[in-house]
Amino acid sequence: MEAVAATAAPTKARDPRALAGELEAFNSLYRPHLEAVYDFAVRIVGERDLATDMVRQTFGLAWRSFPEQGNDVAGRLFTTARVCTLDSLRYRRDRNGKEREGLHFTRIDGHRVPDAAVFDQSLAELVWDAASALPREAYSLLALHVRHDLSPDAIGLDRTAAVRLARTREFFDREVSIRLLATRARHRCSELDILVAPDDKRELAQQIRRCKRCRETASRFVSPAAVLGSLATIAPSRSLAREIFNRPRRRGVFGIL
Repeated sequence: MEAVAATAAPTKARDPRALAGELEAFNSLYRPHLEAVYDFAVRIVGERDLATDMVRQTFGLAWRSFPEQGNDVAGRLFTTARVCTLDSLRYRRDRNGKEREGLHFTRIDGHRVPDAAVFDQSLAELVWDAASALPREAYSLLALHVRHDLSPDAIGLDRTAAVRLARTREFFDREVSIRLLATRARHRCSELDILVAPDDKRELAQQIRRCKRCRETASRFVSPAAVLGSLATIAPSRSLAREIFNRPRRRGVFGIL
């Protein structure tokens, strides 16, 4: 837990047995969230090394404030991870980042697929392409809401930010639906078929709004947000979990005794 030690505040000497009890409590509350927090971070930054650093920082900050922050673990962890990851992108020298790693962003987790929903790999790729094209700030909120089931209140959004989140989801669903209609259902509407070639998104969106057949076809597609929520979690390395949670509990292990 060297990462935790790096961010932990100096404390007065305490009974090692008391600290061991805190560590056990911390692990039991926070370890179940490691994979989800890592998945959240790596989907924002697109790089394993940077995501790993942000996860270390996130759990280090969590340990620093433990147990004073209470048992609202998921909300605090994810909002902390969001700040850490966005800051890492904001202050890095290469604002566009290096080329994205070949991570498996579009694998489907069958256990997360909504009942009766059927979709293929190409749809998952289309959905992820649309999600990854969003500004990172917007994607981070959408992911917390759709992939990690956090309400605007749990994320700590005020009314204005909650409205922006709702609009982001509407925009995301609309963009994916337009692509789906253009690639899979253009033959069902002659006017849509004519508009697909110029690839004018504004005209395509207007056609879908005014055409009953297009709207009915779009309603049969799986919700893009549901597909995004069904993408499999990208797991961190086993060494990261050991580093954060499985260090031997002996005197001075965290450098704070």
